[in-house]
Amino acid sequence: MNQKTKSLLLGLITIFCWGSLATFGNLLLHLPPFYILGLTFLIGSIPAWTKPKEMFPSWKVLLWGVIGYFGYHFCLFYSFRYAPAIEANLINYLWPVLMVILTPAFFSQTKLKTYHLAGAALSVFGSVVLVFGKGGEFKTESLMGYLLALGAAILWPVYSIGKKKFPPTSVWAIGGFCFLTGLLCLLTHYLIEPRVVLQSTDLWKILAMGLGPFGIAFYTWDLALQKGDARIMGALAYLTPAISTLSLIVFAEQVMTSNTLLAMVLIISGASAGLLDFFPTKR
Repeated sequence: MNQKTKSLLLGLITIFCWGSLATFGNLLLHLPPFYILGLTFLIGSIPAWTKPKEMFPSWKVLLWGVIGYFGYHFCLFYSFRYAPAIEANLINYLWPVLMVILTPAFFSQTKLKTYHLAGAALSVFGSVVLVFGKGGEFKTESLMGYLLALGAAILWPVYSIGKKKFPPTSVWAIGGFCFLTGLLCLLTHYLIEPRVVLQSTDLWKILAMGLGPFGIAFYTWDLALQKGDARIMGALAYLTPAISTLSLIVFAEQVMTSNTLLAMVLIISGASAGLLDFFPTKR
């Protein structure tokens, strides 16, 4: 199995795990965001406890990882508080197209092609359709949620591509990112959020989210980026909003409108453009 195939398989595992993230976040809206994030990040760090010497690389790498994890998930989880979950989730999933577009800014040898730009244009147009809603009216009450979701969409590709600029680290360093981010989230919860008692009905959701989207997914994503092209990983990630949106409808009782469906189709259409990188160019 070659490197490109390995990165593809690892990317697919990540994407199916991340497809459940918005649903769990929506099912746990009654709990403070930093409380949820603190617990799930600590659970996600558990696999790395078997490799304690590899969990904590240089402070620069650790700082980059914690800022990326903390910043992205802060924006994502709070966006669900101010905007409808499906809409915020789809705006958040502009990050794959931004990952494709931003890669040349970090790696000058990587070039964008016409189909990358076409995919980006389709996704941006889909977001405009989504934000302005039915009849072209802007929903001002959801503005904060949209901006937070956009912040998440920018932070994740910047973290992911930027990490490739650092010297290679063990995949178990992801456990260190999760552990420190979890502690920071719990400290923030203690300082600014109301105290809560975890109910038994929420326990399995916290565990599942910590083991899946905050556990396996982070490790497989890191390995996929190490072994593959960030543009291809970004393009492949267009599958996530479809999985995530369908999960919200089935498990979180969210409603899919015709406007949201059109926006989803436009945003995901970028996948067919970015995935052309898998095919050899004919002269």
